[in-house]
Amino acid sequence: MKSSKLIKSLLFGIVGILLLLPCSAFADDIVVEELVELGMAQASEGNFQNAIAYFNQAAELDPENADVFFERGVSYYYLGNCDQAITDLSKSLEIDPEYYFVYYWRGSSYYDNENYEQAVADYSTFIEITPDVADAYYWRGLSYESLENYEQAAADLTVFLEANPADAHGFFWRGYTLGKLMHHEEAISDFSRVIELLPGDADAFYWRGRNYLSLENYEEAISDFSSVIRIDPDDIDAFYRRGYAYFSIGNYDEAIADMSEVIEYYPDDDDAMYWRGHSYFYMENYDAAISDFSRVIELYPDDDDALYMRGRCYYSTDSYTRAISDFSEVIELYPDDVDAVYWRASSSGSLEEFADAISDYSRVIELDPEDSDAFYWRGYCYTMVEDFDPALSDFARALELYPGYADVYLLRSQVYEYMGDAEKAKADYERAMELDPSLAN
Repeated sequence: MKSSKLIKSLLFGIVGILLLLPCSAFADDIVVEELVELGMAQASEGNFQNAIAYFNQAAELDPENADVFFERGVSYYYLGNCDQAITDLSKSLEIDPEYYFVYYWRGSSYYDNENYEQAVADYSTFIEITPDVADAYYWRGLSYESLENYEQAAADLTVFLEANPADAHGFFWRGYTLGKLMHHEEAISDFSRVIELLPGDADAFYWRGRNYLSLENYEEAISDFSSVIRIDPDDIDAFYRRGYAYFSIGNYDEAIADMSEVIEYYPDDDDAMYWRGHSYFYMENYDAAISDFSRVIELYPDDDDALYMRGRCYYSTDSYTRAISDFSEVIELYPDDVDAVYWRASSSGSLEEFADAISDYSRVIELDPEDSDAFYWRGYCYTMVEDFDPALSDFARALELYPGYADVYLLRSQVYEYMGDAEKAKADYERAMELDPSLAN
C-alpha cells in the first residue's frame, strides 16, 4: 500500500540562471539525477541496500536535495530501520517544507516504531493536505486502535472501506475496533465479510467467535472456534474459548476435553484448570474438581474463586471443616463476599456449630436483606437451639420474601407442634403439602 513518490522532475533551460552557474554544477546535477534514478530502480526491485548506496552518493554531491533524503528514507523504512528513515524524512521536510508525502512515510515509520501519537500527527497532517488518499485513513485508524481510541479508529477505517469495499484487512480491523466498543452485532457483520473474502482466515473466525461469546450466543461461538481449530489445530486459545462456551451451555464433557487440551500445552494455565474444575464440580466429580482447584491455589494462593469453589466441593463431600477453612480465606480477602459467608454458615450448621452459623447467616442478611434462604436457615439454627421466637420471626420474613417456600411452612409447623399450638402446626403442614407434596416423604 505504501509506494514511493516519483522524484520531482528537475527543471532545466532557464538560460539566465544557467549562465550564472559553473559548469561543474550542471555536471553534478546530472550525476545526482542519474544516481537517484539508479537508486529508485534498485528500490523498485527490492534491492534497498543497493538503492541506499546510490542515494548516499547523491547526498554527498547535493546535501540539500529533498528528493534524495526522501527516497533514502523510504528505503530505510523498507529495511526496517525506522529510526534512520525518520531522520532522512525529517531532513527532506526541513529542506522542502511542502514535501507533503514525507508526512505519510514518516507516519508509517513512527507507526512501525510503535510511536503511535506521532504517527497519528503525521497522518493527520497528510490527510489535511491530501484528503483523498484512502490508505492514510487505514494507517491512522490502526494507529488510533493501538492508542485504544476505538471510536476514531472505527471512523477512519470506515472512510478507508468506502474507497476499498472489498478490502478484507479493513473489515477485520474495523470489526476488531467495533468489538472493543461493545458493538458486537456490527463487529460480527464485519468479520463475516472478512470470511466471505478470505474463507480460510482463522483470525476472522476467532474474533467473530469472541463477539458471539460476548452476546452469549454460545452455539455460534462454538461453531466459529471449531472452524479456527480445523484451520489451525494448534490454536490453544480457540480450545479455551470453545471450552468456556461448552461450559456455558452445560456441555461439561466437551468443556473438560477442551480445557484438557489447553492444560496439555500449558500445564500451569490456571484459567483452564479453574473451568475444568468447575465442569467437574457440576458433574459431581468432586475429587477431580478439588484436584484442579488445588492446583490453581498452588499457583495463586489468593485466587478467591478457586478457594470458593474448592470450599463448595468440600461441602458437597461432607468435609465441612475444610470447607470452612476455604470459605474463611475468601472472606479474609473479601469480607463482603456474601456467597462465601452463606456457605460457611451452611458448613457450620452441618457441624452443629449453630452459634457460628447464626452469626454468618446474620451477616448474609445484613449484606442481602432479601435473601429468603438465609432467613430460613437462620430460623432453622434458632430452632435447633430451641430459641423459637427469633426462629418464628425469621420464618415469617422468609415467607414474606417467598410466599411459596414450602420448606419454611413444614419447619414452622414442627416448631408450632413442639410449642403445643396444634392448630397452627396443622395449617402450616397442610400448606406445605399443598405447595410440595413430595415433602410428605
